[in-house]
Formats: sequence, structure tokens, C-alpha cells
Amino acid sequence: MKAKPLLFLVVEDHPEVAQNNCDFLRKFDPSAVCVIANTPQEALQYLQIETPDLIVLDLQFVTPSGSQSAKSAFKLLELIFDAYSSLNILIYSSEPSWLIKLVTSINHHYGGFVVVNKMEQRKAFLEGVESALNGELKLPKELRQELNLNEKELEVLRLLCHEFLTDQAIAHRLHISLRAVQNHIQHLKVKLGIDEVEQKDINFRIALCMSALQKKLLSF
Repeated sequence: MKAKPLLFLVVEDHPEVAQNNCDFLRKFDPSAVCVIANTPQEALQYLQIETPDLIVLDLQFVTPSGSQSAKSAFKLLELIFDAYSSLNILIYSSEPSWLIKLVTSINHHYGGFVVVNKMEQRKAFLEGVESALNGELKLPKELRQELNLNEKELEVLRLLCHEFLTDQAIAHRLHISLRAVQNHIQHLKVKLGIDEVEQKDINFRIALCMSALQKKLLSF
């Protein structure tokens, strides 16, 4: 049976940028379907009909007065966090630091959430697409500092560090998929600051537990 093509939803009010985003998404997967919504309101209407594999969202949109505002993008994100908790999201914006207002909600989102600055090369965009589709969390440093662990991540951390369970054993204990456990662990790496540290002489699980101890998230 032929696999269903990936469905991308690009939310961008600059037609050239929107089309360029779709062109690069098709470089990631030539068979993908790319839908463009010119406003967050259009995107919400589309989400009520069909859920894409990935939504690519800018934060700035032109208001009726002609100024730039992130208000409508934030409203869309809040609705996604509430009603589409597993939707994969790629924020593609020149002002990623504005997301600091939504860090609490990002903490509890179960889908991929990746932020790519428009000033970066397009290679970063394609890498961000892959990371988001894999359910990963990737944020700039100024946002990482505001992150806290949610209850599920703390539970995974306890099973990993206290009971030394494998990923598969954790999945069985928590009645979730292996992929979900691996995503939680990847989020833990980001939130505990070890995902960008080279671990040549130490296992990442030990590094996670050591970091959790230092931050007083665990006790032995």
C-alpha cells in the first residue's frame, strides 16, 4: 500500500516567502503536498478540516493598519496547544525571542516544536523540518533558559535514573509508544542542557541524571 504523502501547512502573509517555503519543503520530500494560508485565521479554518504533518508558521503578520504584529500568530499557537497537542510545529521567524511569552505552553506540547531564525541559511530550515517531524524540541538559547520539565518528563527521568530502565521498558511501564519515550528523552536533553554538549567520555543517560541531580530535580 502506497504511503500517504506528507501534508505541510505554511502560514505566511508574504506570497514570495510562502511559495519559497513550499519549494524547500518539496526539496525535503518531492511527493509532499504544501498548502498555504495567508493568515493565522485561514490556518485555523484549515486545521478544522484536516490536520497536517507539519505547520510552518511565521510570527509576524500585517495588521489592517499596516503595522506588524504577532498577536494573531500567538492566538493560533494557543489554540493549537489546546486542541492539537501532538501537531508538529516549525516556527520560521526573524523574531524567535517573542516566543518567551509562550514557554509554559511549549513545555507541555507533545508534538515537535522547532524554532528556526529566518536569518539562518536554508539548510537550517530543512534540518528544522526533519526535527519537527521527528517530534523533537529545538529552541534558541534565550528560550531554553525558561524551560521546566513537565510531569511526564519527570516521570521518564525518574524511571531512567532511579530504576535504570531501557527506553522500551519505560514505554511498557507508562503504556506509551517507544517513539514517545524517545521524544521525551530528547526533550529532557534540551531542557537539561546536554543536547549540544559532546559526550565523548560519558553516556548521555548518566549526563541526564547528573544534570538532574545538580538542578535538584532528583535525589538519591
